[in-house]
Amino acid sequence: MLKPSVSTSDNLRILKLSLFDQLAPHDPLISIDCNDEGVEYVQTKVNADDLPEFRHRQANDIESSLLDLILPVMVHMPSSPLLGVQVNVFNNGGIAIGIKISHNIADAFTIATFVNEWAHTCLTGTISTHNYLPSFGQLSSLFPARLMLQLPSPSTPGPENIIVTRRFVFDALAIEKLRKTIKDDSTTTDDDDMIKQPSRVVVMMSLIWKVLTHISSAKNGNSRNSSLGFAINFRGKLSCVPSLEHALGNYVTIAIANMEADGARKDQLNDFVKFVGNTVRDTCVAIGKASSIDDISSLTVNNWKICVEKLLQEDKMDGYITSSWCKLPWYEADFGWGKPFWVSRVGFNDIEGAFLMDTKDGNGIQLIVCLKEKNMTEFEKHLDNLSSTPIVG
Repeated sequence: MLKPSVSTSDNLRILKLSLFDQLAPHDPLISIDCNDEGVEYVQTKVNADDLPEFRHRQANDIESSLLDLILPVMVHMPSSPLLGVQVNVFNNGGIAIGIKISHNIADAFTIATFVNEWAHTCLTGTISTHNYLPSFGQLSSLFPARLMLQLPSPSTPGPENIIVTRRFVFDALAIEKLRKTIKDDSTTTDDDDMIKQPSRVVVMMSLIWKVLTHISSAKNGNSRNSSLGFAINFRGKLSCVPSLEHALGNYVTIAIANMEADGARKDQLNDFVKFVGNTVRDTCVAIGKASSIDDISSLTVNNWKICVEKLLQEDKMDGYITSSWCKLPWYEADFGWGKPFWVSRVGFNDIEGAFLMDTKDGNGIQLIVCLKEKNMTEFEKHLDNLSSTPIVG
């Protein structure tokens, strides 16, 4: 356990959680006791020359359990550390750093900020100087947790529905080819650039949804209502509280794209791009128009309720979750050995869904996909048909 060099002052001992922390997927807590017990640090020696060799040796393991080996083992208990680090040293001197942090206190922006601040301190021996000071506690003072708020949680899959994780990489060329398959819709206005010229993230989320919908239709013998939920970062989008651009903690909302099984043919990528693009645009517009803290709180709670309710209707409809960690500075973290050659999130084997992360060059996208095993087999078959899409096993 690595303890802080300076004790926490009494006035900072209790870190209250915000509404967004309360809604993040985790075991619920009301506050954090900053008791200076420290963080868990583990160093291992890996009997392999490098990470690719290690992965090759473990080829029979599913991807998620493989990467679990280079992560710290943390028990989810109220008294457990909120942060754990495992530094894995390979025979050739290469290093893989595995990090686990409680979702009670951190979203992707927070993790990326922490890792880069930590790396900068290691590299230079000094704390970085910004025109802002990243800190916790800002969000809870404006958006306090609601003690009476209770949201149902999706059930954990049984043994017959074990969820597995796979990785797929789309380079810039593959993404551009997908863009070219998106047909122009004459009903789209000139202002809808998000739909006419969709971003990499919108294209990839739409592709994931399209493939999963096709798999569902084939399995059920008919199309079903379908929803795709995805996280949208509040930072930089709120005109009513612009000072929170660098706030640490959880600071996202969920947007939900919906598709009705109305008999109309919806199997082209541009159909899904339109649904996803419209949802991103409408949600961002609603965030930008919010004039008060209450507006943001209501939007967040309502969206989470809708998302969870849809996920709980799995016997009647299909619900999927995606989250983009793109455009965050994962590949800028230099601890003194150079910048990383690969950064990845480990699978979340609770519900079916996907994470999107940048490739090292910043132009491609790595998909971390979690699906029931039978669905994963079909998903891989669909992506194999995209010949320019290399698959990372």
